[in-house]
Amino acid sequence: MEEWNNPAFARAWAEENPAINSSRRQHLDLLLAILADHLNMAQVPRRVLDVGCGHGVVAERVLREIEGTTLVGVDGSPPMLEMARETLAPFEERARLIHEDFETMAPEALTGGPFGAAIAVQAIHNCSDEGKQKTLASVRTVLAPGGLFLLMDRMRLATPALFGVYHTIWQMVGAAFNTQQLEGESFVEHERSVRERGDKPGSVEQNLLWLREAGFREVAPVQVVGIRALIAAVR
Repeated sequence: MEEWNNPAFARAWAEENPAINSSRRQHLDLLLAILADHLNMAQVPRRVLDVGCGHGVVAERVLREIEGTTLVGVDGSPPMLEMARETLAPFEERARLIHEDFETMAPEALTGGPFGAAIAVQAIHNCSDEGKQKTLASVRTVLAPGGLFLLMDRMRLATPALFGVYHTIWQMVGAAFNTQQLEGESFVEHERSVRERGDKPGSVEQNLLWLREAGFREVAPVQVVGIRALIAAVR
């Protein structure tokens, strides 16, 4: 993950993943709607934790579209956090940023809570399984009772015999769900592509298990399309 500490790499990635990205828009619209409904209906603080906030494009939408929210963004990349500061500057005291690595994350570092909701969008698949477990446990600790965690991320394709099914899904709807049509023409090619990108995703089943082990009261995959999933968990 060292490349994320490279300012040139981080800025190039940010330019390739702008705020308005047609392959992510449907996912993010859904996440924002769920988040807004939860904060408006549940008896929880209107404080949001953005885990792996990157250059701040999702955080910007949260603060702009959901009235009365404050947000704490956490990321392990100083260059990404610097871009996030630029993105979130108009929101002044409503936004705060923390530098913290997923591999060593502890709840004590996630100040500003308790949070009514937390999100992690395309972020924790970059770290080790141990790092994922530490991150999920830390998030659960700093959520208020009844707080909602939304995990939107890449999932590991754990069933090679079903690769053909995934491939058909990618070809049919992949372009609308994070360019999954580019995920490979065979299971071997797909696995090699994941390794070369440095991704370390867990399967849907693994993520559900880790969330339950972290102490979340109820957990469910509420949307799964190919190897992208939105998982909801409540404290």
